[in-house]
Amino acid sequence: MRDADTAADKHGPSRHAAERRDSRNWSRRQALASLASAGTLALAGCSLSSVLPGVQPLWEHDFSTATAAGPPSATDDHVVVGGQDKRLHGFTADGERILSVETGGPIEAQPAVPSSGGPVHVYSTDGDLYTVGLSGERLWHVEGQVRNGWLGRHGSLLVAIHPDGGVVTGYDASDGTRRFQRPGRAYPYPTLSDSACLFLVTNSDDDTKLVTLAPATGEVLWKSTPRTGYPSVVAAGDRIVTVHDSTVRMRRVRDGHVLWRTVVDGDVTSYVGLPVWLGDHVYVRVRRDDRSDELVAIERDGGTVRWRRTVGYELETVTATSHGVFAASSVDDPDGGILIRLDAFDLDGTRRWQTTTDIAIGGRVEALGRAGVILFAASDNELAAYDPATGKRRWRYDPETSRIGVTTAAGALYVSYRDRGGVARLPTS
Repeated sequence: MRDADTAADKHGPSRHAAERRDSRNWSRRQALASLASAGTLALAGCSLSSVLPGVQPLWEHDFSTATAAGPPSATDDHVVVGGQDKRLHGFTADGERILSVETGGPIEAQPAVPSSGGPVHVYSTDGDLYTVGLSGERLWHVEGQVRNGWLGRHGSLLVAIHPDGGVVTGYDASDGTRRFQRPGRAYPYPTLSDSACLFLVTNSDDDTKLVTLAPATGEVLWKSTPRTGYPSVVAAGDRIVTVHDSTVRMRRVRDGHVLWRTVVDGDVTSYVGLPVWLGDHVYVRVRRDDRSDELVAIERDGGTVRWRRTVGYELETVTATSHGVFAASSVDDPDGGILIRLDAFDLDGTRRWQTTTDIAIGGRVEALGRAGVILFAASDNELAAYDPATGKRRWRYDPETSRIGVTTAAGALYVSYRDRGGVARLPTS
């Protein structure tokens, strides 16, 4: 089904693309990856898109008066996306419109949502933070000058960052009561879990420490020792994993106690996003000059390195499930440009399959994930689905737009049309 709405004004889109590549060793790394990838591409053929099926959305809505849309966010039952028409749009998983709420300016930022239910939150380019119920009513909002600030939601806690002032603020998501406000770095973004809000603070000597707050009260639980540089942080329940200078530490959230530490052979870094992911194991990216990157699996309980496997020349993101681990990395296209390579591993490190896709990327891998029975991978303008067991491509989606945003929740897969305004749900069965 396809729907056009009757929202308000048109506004031109804007985008700030982040630099992501380290120029050192770039040509040699590409060349090495080309040799490893060329065979896969030759077997796949030169016209995959002409012989493999496309896919039609389960439903699709165009924002008729919007020239662009922001990245979408989804709960278990809904998807919300902002538009250049100064409106926050919301739909059920079945495609029924549930809200169209006007704000004071175009919406370019990604909304913050809980895992289920509401309310939902978004920054508008008028600088204000808006909170909206799922039936479309405006709830609380905060006036300000944050046009495209980061918002994070976990449970009843909403966290906002003021990028200019370096201030981290926590609100009660339901009524807007301010729980805490503290100085902190605008990037990397805070890490939220059931039992903590963690963020970084840099002192006058440019040393960085990790500050951990109780999400309900804002009470300081603990602070790490200041160090040069800053750690990467991921959280799972009452544990967190930090990576700093290739040392991986598993800590208790309540007091920061280090349960184990493991020094990984190699440079555990990432120029885009985090170099660490959680699943049945802790997974980290190891960068090797003049060689393909490696994915390293570390036991969650004891910190023992279980296996390490090569992937593409730049590993960008990992999706770890109880049934397998999937990695997306960049490789060189022999015909020019950069493609996404996918690797699948069993939990014991056995390589299940490897394929170089025909998804071209100009900047980065935008999305990788499981939804329903498919594995999906996306650039900023292309998306395709694969069989998680074999790597065989199931379908490709070719939207009538040059930029897309992607999100998933509860087995549903959504895309927003970033340069024309709209949202769709794609099949995952």
